[in-house]
Amino acid sequence: MQTMLRQEIVKWLTEQGYCFTELTQVSEGEYAVEDSDWNYKDVAHLHYVHALAEQLPFVLGRPVKCAVHLQKIFTFWLPMLNVSYDSEKFRQVYIFTLLSFIVIAETHSEAVGALKTRVTTRYSIGSPKLLFFVTPLLKWMIARNYRELMKDDIPMRERRGALRKLGYTFRMNGENYGFTDTLNNMESRLQLPPVANLKVSCRYMDLFASGPEQYIGDIGLLGFRLVRDRQEVAIFFRACPHEGASLDHLSCASGVITCPWHGRRLRPIAKFGWGQDANLVGRDYRVQVAGGELTIERLIDPPPLSNPV
Repeated sequence: MQTMLRQEIVKWLTEQGYCFTELTQVSEGEYAVEDSDWNYKDVAHLHYVHALAEQLPFVLGRPVKCAVHLQKIFTFWLPMLNVSYDSEKFRQVYIFTLLSFIVIAETHSEAVGALKTRVTTRYSIGSPKLLFFVTPLLKWMIARNYRELMKDDIPMRERRGALRKLGYTFRMNGENYGFTDTLNNMESRLQLPPVANLKVSCRYMDLFASGPEQYIGDIGLLGFRLVRDRQEVAIFFRACPHEGASLDHLSCASGVITCPWHGRRLRPIAKFGWGQDANLVGRDYRVQVAGGELTIERLIDPPPLSNPV
């Protein structure tokens, strides 16, 4: 696929009589370059995570997305045509139009330390000469929108970074993510650490002395959320198997937890009666309860889709 860099597009539009001003925004965090790349290409999360934006992709391929964006600015929802594509590995160009104005942005993710990434976004804001006086307002609006989006996006990336610090990885269908790779929220992409204790045990009756909900294990797939409802205990993951979202403290309405990133509905991996012994075997886990001692053992890891990163 032939693509153009931001500077090439700006050069052509300048030749057509457009005037441009520049804006650069930089963020850093403790996460991998792949986590930032995934975040920018994650189609579904916009609906669940961001309150100020919505989109309808009408052309979607692995390296390219064309969508109608609705962006809330003050109290108004403004439609914008948006095209996003990979210009290089970990470098993405996206273009959107607003009335007579056009914005060409380029986001580059780069490692600046062990599990630390810097993301630089450069905006070229173009307008007809007669309307160039409006561009300072556009710069202010874009910078404000960037800050609001990062309030939601950076915690997603840093959550994945926290899982990576424990040895977890995320499966991909190649060297980097594609837009279409993010569509199926029933895929389990969070992968266990290569060396891990696959068994967690506790005196569960003692834990519940401090409340109806308790946590054991780590923050990933080897960690579990125990929820007591009257005389029954339900066991949930602490992380969504799809892309690693935290499931702690979320509502368990109707015995189901809904992933806050992509809307996947997760039922408990097991239930057992309070104070009763049990030996429950599922596809991935064995749950044993005897004499007030709870043991959860991971049996198998789902087969990988492709390359773990």
